[in-house]
Parts: sequence; structure tokens; C-alpha cells
Amino acid sequence: MSAYAKREGIGYRAAWDRFRKGHIPGATLDGFGHIQIPEPESMLLPMAAVYARVSSRPQKADLDRQAERLVIYANARGYQVVAVVKEVASGVNDKRPRLTKLLSNPEWGTLVVEHKDRLSRVGFGWFEVLLGAQGKRVDVANPAQDDTSELMADFMAIVYSFAARMYGPRSAKRRSDRVKVAMAAALEDDEPSMIS
Repeated sequence: MSAYAKREGIGYRAAWDRFRKGHIPGATLDGFGHIQIPEPESMLLPMAAVYARVSSRPQKADLDRQAERLVIYANARGYQVVAVVKEVASGVNDKRPRLTKLLSNPEWGTLVVEHKDRLSRVGFGWFEVLLGAQGKRVDVANPAQDDTSELMADFMAIVYSFAARMYGPRSAKRRSDRVKVAMAAALEDDEPSMIS
């Protein structure tokens, strides 16, 4: 109760009056007569934000299905879904306005994603660390997944980004298309040897 009063900037007596009137969410009286008040961050953990992402426009139909699956998953885990965010963007792109807006929203405590790479292709652990420091967490619905086509699309986004920096945006598309053709040819050449 003292910690709560200090955190709220009020006196102990005012905090006691709030408890007596039922104005402190989640506060309980334990068996020893002590008032237990949960930390504000832990009160948010049951509040979930769903984040669904696909890499390209042709996959947009899967985006809605992905979001639906995540809402069902979140409800089954006992979360209250307070936000559903769907985005079409590369998993290696750090300029995702919808994700940025979601991460700055203080109304949720658990971020629900289908796979780790839906949140980020690289650096997923940093999300866990930074959200953990805010008293939040990430819940990955399906931790094991290997989608080669998505990975290839993200790899091509990286190639394009580097080509644009080195040679300019005009030349980047042509150069990244050459890399794509060369990789497709290399994969076709390797197929028979992989079977035998």
C-alpha cells in the first residue's frame, strides 16, 4: 500500500480509502491482512495486441486469415484482444508505420504474433528484451516455421536495398533482378543433386 501511495503521489490514508471503495484494480487482501496491489505493467499482460504481417501484396488474402487465427489463439489463451494490426511489409524493413504505432501504444501488455519472423526476420531477441523492460512480452503462436518463399522475398529486399545505396535506385531494380535470376538458376541446377 505504501509503494502504491508513493507511485500515485498520494498519502497512505488516501490510498487506503481508494482500496476500501474498490478503486484500485486487482487489489486484494491476503490471509495476513496485507493489501496486495499488482504492478501496473502486470495488469496489462492479459491485454493483447495482435500483429499480422505478410511480405507482399499478392499474399494479402493470407493477411486476414493470419489475423483471424491470431485472434482465436489469443482468446484461447485468455487474452483480451485490444488491437489488431495488419501490415504488408518486408520482415527486414524497419520502417513499418503500423508496427511503430502499435509499439508506442500503452494499452496492451502482450504482443501476439504467428511466427517470430512475422515480427522481425532479424533481431527478434531485441524485441523481447525491449518489451520486457517495459513490462510487456511477446507471445509467439507457432514458434517453428520455415517459409522459403517469404525468406527469399526478404533476401531480395536486402539485395535491392544495398544495390540502391551503392548504385542508385534506377540501377537497383535491374541489379536485384539479375541476382534473382541467378539464384533461381542455381537452385534449379542443385535440384537433381539434392535428390540423388
